[in-house]
Amino acid sequence: MDINEIYPELGSAGKDFKKHNNEILMKILSDNKDTEWGRRYGFGEIRSPEEYRNRMPVFGYEAYRSYVERLVNGEKNLLSNYERYCFLQTSGSTDRGKIIPITLEALSRYGNVIDRYMELQAEQGGGKRLMVSFIQADGKKPVNTDDTMLLSSCYYSYLLEQEILDPDTLAGGGELSFYPGACDYLYAKLWLAFATTDIISMESIFLYDFLIFFHYMEENYDRVLSDMEKGKIPDEVDLPQEVKDRLTSLRFHRDRIARVREECGSGFAGIVKRLWKDMKLISGIGSKVFQTEEISIRKYIGDLDVWHYSYASSECMIAVPAGMNTYDYILYPKTAYYEFRPVDKEEVLSDPSALKVGECYELILTTFSGLYRYAMGDILKVTGFFEGLPIILFQYRKNLVLNIAGEKLDMKTLDQAMLVWSKISRLSIWQYYFYEEYDEVPACYRGIVALEPDGENIREEAADQMDKCLRGLSLDYDDLRKLGSISQVRLSFVNKDEFMELKKKKSSNGQPKPLHIMN
Repeated sequence: MDINEIYPELGSAGKDFKKHNNEILMKILSDNKDTEWGRRYGFGEIRSPEEYRNRMPVFGYEAYRSYVERLVNGEKNLLSNYERYCFLQTSGSTDRGKIIPITLEALSRYGNVIDRYMELQAEQGGGKRLMVSFIQADGKKPVNTDDTMLLSSCYYSYLLEQEILDPDTLAGGGELSFYPGACDYLYAKLWLAFATTDIISMESIFLYDFLIFFHYMEENYDRVLSDMEKGKIPDEVDLPQEVKDRLTSLRFHRDRIARVREECGSGFAGIVKRLWKDMKLISGIGSKVFQTEEISIRKYIGDLDVWHYSYASSECMIAVPAGMNTYDYILYPKTAYYEFRPVDKEEVLSDPSALKVGECYELILTTFSGLYRYAMGDILKVTGFFEGLPIILFQYRKNLVLNIAGEKLDMKTLDQAMLVWSKISRLSIWQYYFYEEYDEVPACYRGIVALEPDGENIREEAADQMDKCLRGLSLDYDDLRKLGSISQVRLSFVNKDEFMELKKKKSSNGQPKPLHIMN
């Protein structure tokens, strides 16, 4: 696979990324000099990136919250002169949720970059793409500029409206890939998957969505197959009537039901290739700190390739994959002006040649949607360069930590400890999350763990082993354990259904985003 063939724009921008980065900045400043924010910071008078840095401090979201609230209430020309497409609702990983405007200019620069490789696979392979995530989108109905959406819904709505995405490449077309509102979408996805034999890729927003889909398959395959045999969807299944009609109109050979039932009945290891022999790969957002999910997914997908299709956030589409089966991403040069702040330092770098391989940086963005010198909070390691563009590896999100007595144990360290503990204890983790428990003094970490398979016998020393793993990976945690400021970690083991219910209660919203540390 040649990355240049998929993203030819990388080479031209990367030849002189510093110059290209600066040109992006000057365009943003020029186009937005007459906004309230632009007048406040004198965008019209800025002639260089150095002047920009001198005039503009680095901000977090709170600096923008009142401006965004005014935009929601109908005021205009506050942050950006570009036409707004809609508002985005973020998940609030580290604090209360955020509302972020996104413009048509930003979306036009994203273009089909997130979807490009998967569409190429469909065109070349002659098969269908199955979208397993819930995505609320409707290409027939234009998005209202005052609508508030998740990024995934916004992006696919834009692709459909602009006719950039060809629905005919999708299993079930647009009607069964996207939905107007919340419903029993997993039922519809499973019916569609069973009925379609020529699927060549399975795609999700987060790789975590696959765990939800496959868990649903394990629990409900016989029920769905029985309904397919009858050719009728029960009234209690919450789906729009047009979706029910579309599903029941799908044509498939009766032998298909018998084969699917037999394969599912014999277990789910490697089920994807057993049911869909033409399957080439799966796709979804993942990172090294969420590799527990990918390990769990391997049970179902075997050795299939995984394409981590983008590194993106509501603030910006930031990077594209550096290749197949890698967590490395190449910074995408068209969508923002990029700066980098070394961890634990105040200096900010905008010249990529000053970045050092192996060092970690916080990403700072100036975007085409009205965020200026915006501190993402994402910590990235530079692992190399591609055509002059930094190759980055997500490390952790600032402030998303366990912090009882100043130890600030981040998700990367926690995930490393869980993987080591899994090997030592010889237990296979399906999913987990941790939170701070203050029921007793001193407080401790509480881990909720679902194993693969369910119901495995747990040895009494499991919590002690986990505690030792954490102490070996975090000196601060070890010191505080010695001082008695934190007590030993506690573990609770649940089955998969119980885990999903507990996670719903602990999560701040319903977005299926893997967060191993819960607020």
